[in-house]
Amino acid sequence: MNTQLNYHHLRYFLAVATNGGITAASEAIHVSAPTLSAQLKELEAFFGKPLFRREGRQMRLTEDGRHLLRYAERIFATGDEMVEVLQRRKSAGPGTVFLGVSDGVPKLLVARLLDRAFQLAPNLQCVVREGQPQELWGALGLHQVDLVIANEAPPPNLANLPTGRRIGRMRVIFAASRTLAKSFQKNPDPAKLPVLAPARESVLRRELEQWWAAQEIEPMIRAEFDDAAAMFELAARGLGAAPIHEPVLEDVCKRYGLVALPLKPDIEDDLFVVGDKRRYSAEGVAILMDLSDGILKA
Repeated sequence: MNTQLNYHHLRYFLAVATNGGITAASEAIHVSAPTLSAQLKELEAFFGKPLFRREGRQMRLTEDGRHLLRYAERIFATGDEMVEVLQRRKSAGPGTVFLGVSDGVPKLLVARLLDRAFQLAPNLQCVVREGQPQELWGALGLHQVDLVIANEAPPPNLANLPTGRRIGRMRVIFAASRTLAKSFQKNPDPAKLPVLAPARESVLRRELEQWWAAQEIEPMIRAEFDDAAAMFELAARGLGAAPIHEPVLEDVCKRYGLVALPLKPDIEDDLFVVGDKRRYSAEGVAILMDLSDGILKA
């Protein structure tokens, strides 16, 4: 018995199944109808079962045909993924890892992760792409990035993503210039404190808005930022207090000359890493995923 599956036959089967008939499939993939018909007969002979039944001009899948269709879709999706990944790696280098970072994740944490990874694997190459979580989940599903670090979990309805895990929680604390900190100590009213805030689309901003509303505080927001570094620069100049995730608080305060305020919103951001270090992935993916568990510790 011939146990070698002819993948040309399988692709022709997929074309007929998705187009509803031989004529439509013939036009879609530019293969003659007689050729398609002959190839389908050979595939049915290979399995020893009918895969279609005719209903008028339409060809309907049998129960066995429906089972085969599910496998065929997975096979060719994996093949397309293989081509995309290998072409991408050919242009970027053999050891390149594509890391997606949510815009709400402190970049000092990413720097901490990469520093430790380069110490462990000096030849590692990494391309870091920043974006909104929704964009990064899509890129991960299309294998445009290898893993994602985000401060929110991927939606459960995205079934094509690898499994994610929570690697820790990050409390939020406000910090300000020394001059503004002294002023706040004299009048510790959060409503009178000028504030620098992250962009409205960010997870942290939504959490801050909820906290302010729960505390019945109308914040004095002086400016809003997509870029945390710009926010910290202006905080250093005394324009307002900035919310900072606790794992990077010491580094940020030292770098920008800020001091922590006794103002700690009841906010804890989760931090997630989502990727698969076993499936078609480079060694660098496994290294980054293993090290990510410790990036919340200085």
